[in-house]
Amino acid sequence: MIEVYVKKRLQAFLLNVNFSEKGIIAITGKNGSGKSTLLNVIAGILKPDEGYVKLNNIDITNLPINKRNIVLVTPESYIPTLDLKKHLTWGAKLKGRKVDDKEIMELAKLLGVPDENKKVGNLSLGNKEKVSLVTAILTKPNLILVDEGFSNISEKEHFINIYVDLCKKNQIELIYVTQDTEDAKFSDHHYVMNNGSLHKVF
Repeated sequence: MIEVYVKKRLQAFLLNVNFSEKGIIAITGKNGSGKSTLLNVIAGILKPDEGYVKLNNIDITNLPINKRNIVLVTPESYIPTLDLKKHLTWGAKLKGRKVDDKEIMELAKLLGVPDENKKVGNLSLGNKEKVSLVTAILTKPNLILVDEGFSNISEKEHFINIYVDLCKKNQIELIYVTQDTEDAKFSDHHYVMNNGSLHKVF
């Protein structure tokens, strides 16, 4: 369960958001509408001017980023110098969680991660995003935030469908933001961001 009631002013822009949901949430909206700002507040990168963020009934508003058990994925959130396998286990190792090779291989195959041990920086844009997204699941956080992190993946709809299913199976909450409204059909809840405010579609 994610509960968010926050206000955040950035110069002339005001983010004013209030929602409470469980499961998979899609947020669509135009560039500059406040989608990324909201994710940065939830992740702890930005501090709200007022309000709170609660995850599973725990107030995380003032917790540092590394204590929130949240992973934020963007198209640039990969580590280019790590080879593929080390990248996939990087987040889990930070948390002291062991990941066996079988689990890595099964997830990588299911989500179409290439079976090659290149440096992640040498992969295609879509495969870089896949690596970041699989790394996030293997970290086993309470919440994954995806900021346009599906945008360069080929067969995107197929990938999102599987990714959403994996999050549900692993009891991971997921919020993903996108400009493509078609992507929202895989979510349990769809919101549209407009000028810093959320409007529920379903």
